[in-house]
Amino acid sequence: MALAHAMWIHGHSMTIERTDRVALLERKGFFIRVIGFPFSANWFHFAIPTPVIVNDDRLRVGSVLLRFRTGSGTFLKAVHVWDGETRILTDDSIDPETSEDFRMSRFDVPDNPEVRWGVGISLNVEFGDSAGFSGDQRPLMFDVSSAGCDFLS
Repeated sequence: MALAHAMWIHGHSMTIERTDRVALLERKGFFIRVIGFPFSANWFHFAIPTPVIVNDDRLRVGSVLLRFRTGSGTFLKAVHVWDGETRILTDDSIDPETSEDFRMSRFDVPDNPEVRWGVGISLNVEFGDSAGFSGDQRPLMFDVSSAGCDFLS
């Protein structure tokens, strides 16, 4: 299958499932920053612009991509991808590596399913212990600059 479209959405459009678990939220021109409360977890969601049919061909989901960085006490724990209400990827075994530099991670969607309704990306993030950081909130930060999807034909 060939790449037909790559669609992205900016990080500052991310939605937060549990705002009561957020200590600080900043939307800037170049990213969104969430600082979570210590020992909490949260889900963050992206609605990806979805070309369902192009030139009479129904597209397929190849992979989703995420450009993000984390503090030393924050971990991306799971990535779920949805086509409407149907989950098409469940990755609950993410490498818990942290990085204070932005990086891009790709998550391949098994069997490249046809798109029916619209693609959503859900991220589960855990915020750990901030003890010993003397009021520095950066260990509990989760920054996202963009999220995207590769569509195949």
